[in-house]
Amino acid sequence: MVRIRAVAAVLAVLAALMLAAGAEAAAPGSIPVGASWQTNGRVETVVVSGSTAYLGGEFTSVRPAGDPAGTGEVARNHVAALNLETGALLPWDPNANSTVQAIAVSGQTVYLGGTFGTVGGKTHARVAAVDATTGAPIQTFKAKTNGEVMSIAVAANGLYLGGNFTTADKVARNFLAEVDPSTGALVTGFTATASAKVNAVAFTTDGTRLVVAGNFTSLDGSILQRFIGAVSPSTGALLAWANHPSYTITTLAVDANGVYGAGTGNGGNIVAFNPSTGAQLWIGGVDGNDQAITVQDGTVYVGGHFNNYCGHVFGTNACAVPTARDHLLALDETTGNILPWHPSANGVLGVFALAGGDGTLTAGGDFTKIGGVTQQGFAEFPEISLPTLTDSAGGVPTSTTPVTVTASGATDSAPGFAGYKYETSTDGGTTWSALRTGAVATVKTVGVTVVRFEALDAYGNTSGWVQDTVTIT
Repeated sequence: MVRIRAVAAVLAVLAALMLAAGAEAAAPGSIPVGASWQTNGRVETVVVSGSTAYLGGEFTSVRPAGDPAGTGEVARNHVAALNLETGALLPWDPNANSTVQAIAVSGQTVYLGGTFGTVGGKTHARVAAVDATTGAPIQTFKAKTNGEVMSIAVAANGLYLGGNFTTADKVARNFLAEVDPSTGALVTGFTATASAKVNAVAFTTDGTRLVVAGNFTSLDGSILQRFIGAVSPSTGALLAWANHPSYTITTLAVDANGVYGAGTGNGGNIVAFNPSTGAQLWIGGVDGNDQAITVQDGTVYVGGHFNNYCGHVFGTNACAVPTARDHLLALDETTGNILPWHPSANGVLGVFALAGGDGTLTAGGDFTKIGGVTQQGFAEFPEISLPTLTDSAGGVPTSTTPVTVTASGATDSAPGFAGYKYETSTDGGTTWSALRTGAVATVKTVGVTVVRFEALDAYGNTSGWVQDTVTIT
């Protein structure tokens, strides 16, 4: 009797843990949504705001999923917007006359940066503000630079620009500037400067530090601040940053746990820093440059033109111990360890943009095929949540048969939820039965049976397994 109570107690704990697992954050699938629109050229940046994905790049038109190039094309010069929930192309159409490399959203305003000279037929030299609904340029915003704007960071009272310029609003500003978000007027109190191009600017989540990254070898005149550093958002003065790489940082992603950089080198490098100190937390290497990075739900997603992950080493052109990852990979944000997600993208240059939000992960780049689907320029990977399991025995041993285990609660962000599949094992998970379809598994076998379920969607994505243990005495 004591043994049965002990077993029941353990099983009850396991059941509680398994039920809790159903509420965990969803992971993206490896097959993109079938309703995603395509572009006719490279996507350089993607920003998700609410249910809208804003795209910028070298493209001049977009077309529906499944349509070959030249079919169903709709003009969208270098910038476009899509509804992630319905897949619809939105009428938003700022119409830039050259590449858009940076997008930032603040309320009803979308800021654009790049190499363009006009937006909506109006002169806006390499930086512009447009209406988030109509795409019309906001003419009261008059910021301008003499070179490309690569990155934009928005704060409550300031708009921070990084790029390959040496003047902003006709005033000397080497590769960094702050302008008023309403008027575009230069904020003269911010005086940070870099020695070469700034590829990325991003705030730490507490807003106290502006992280700056690029291919500069000094920041604010300090030769100790190579390739990455932090400055005060109010003055531009240097703040402490403990570790600096020996390679260019191409882009940044930030959450409360870290600042994550994608970089170049002999191959490519992925590096995590403590957001408060700049101390390096971990590094991972690949066999080609990294050009895109984002972080969500504890996972760092990386894109580039690599073909293999090399482990916790510096990037190299030939991995000693390669793990195949074609232009896309996922790492645990705490450890930097490789995760199984592997949709794969083609193309010589691969993936240039990644962004998460609204229950999806989006990717942009030079590819024409991604996740096994013919899809050019842009793809949306839906997240499908883990199911919650309940069993008729309450997770404890029983002499009553049959015991039913029921899956419920899984959702797909596309939407495209298609149901559940399950399998059973009577040897502790060494071997499994044939995979069955349905939300209810019925167990009649005396002994211990492990039942595991996964949710799936209409695109072929699965959630991962959640399991329950049934004991019939």
